[in-house]
Amino acid sequence: MTLDTAKKSVDLAFAQMDVHRDRKIWFDFIGGEALIDFPLLNEILLYIQDKNKDKQYHVKLSMTSNATLLNSEIIEWLVDNSFDLKVSIDGNKEVHDLNRITIHNRGSFDAILNNWQYIREFERKSGKYTQATNVISRNNYIHYGESVKFLVEQLGIKIVDTAIDLFVDWTEEELAVIGEEIYKVFAFYEQCAGENRAFGWSFIDEVFSSVQKRRKFYSCGAGIISLYVRTDGTFYPCHAYMVEEESLGSVHQGLNRSKINDLKNLNNIDNETCHRCDIYDICGAKSCIMQSLETNGNVNMPDPTLCYMQKFKTSFYYDNIDRLKKIVEGSHAYEHEL
Repeated sequence: MTLDTAKKSVDLAFAQMDVHRDRKIWFDFIGGEALIDFPLLNEILLYIQDKNKDKQYHVKLSMTSNATLLNSEIIEWLVDNSFDLKVSIDGNKEVHDLNRITIHNRGSFDAILNNWQYIREFERKSGKYTQATNVISRNNYIHYGESVKFLVEQLGIKIVDTAIDLFVDWTEEELAVIGEEIYKVFAFYEQCAGENRAFGWSFIDEVFSSVQKRRKFYSCGAGIISLYVRTDGTFYPCHAYMVEEESLGSVHQGLNRSKINDLKNLNNIDNETCHRCDIYDICGAKSCIMQSLETNGNVNMPDPTLCYMQKFKTSFYYDNIDRLKKIVEGSHAYEHEL
């Protein structure tokens, strides 16, 4: 991304803030690998800070990194500017190196581990926990349980954010195995909470969310309250489906208000199977429009993996409601002590 493109993106964000009442704006640096061009990041940050001198908005800053390029200078920069940090790491060396490879076709785990001292330095100086994000893919899903345990016990991670690779055409048998692995993590999660070493796990948040009735059909608001900017300056509502026909404009053309209004007016899908489903009112899969387009090319056909996982999470909640509430109550007490 050029500095000019970045500046125009920042300009757009600040201009949009004039119609928001909460005076909060969030810049998230992602990739690829954002730290490949650290001087550019600093220029963008300086521009954001200069733009905000008069506005005095509440600016949140975050970054996702593969941690291979971290050093003391970057850590100081992140800490001094109150960044939140997320690190992409899938598990132990064997699991991580299945997919996270360098341009030289070597695994990146050793490079991350060599830099883990900087993760600890960030946490110590910022007072914030680093969030680990791991992806369940076809070649590592059978290791999910042991992977989370490794991240927590061996690397000291306190927040685990898990995503399932939705570009995989999962079979029901494979998804059932993922469910079994999730229960292994849940047993570990429960154990840690009982031993006053609780950790955050995104799945639990998703389980509680899975039983909440949606106030709006298009509940994520992608493209309405958030925007992804590609390196060429093109705008997209979501990283899941960045194709030209779903572009919401660019830094050169401005926002495509018509398409944004189309997103605002989404309030249903034309799918009788979904409408007959017992959990239609609380289902998030039906409104994940960009993923529906990516998977099926049709907004009316939810991604089958998202559909399966919605049902799994809802069942998980009702099957384990007493255990979940006990853990969450204990975790809140532990967080207060911290």
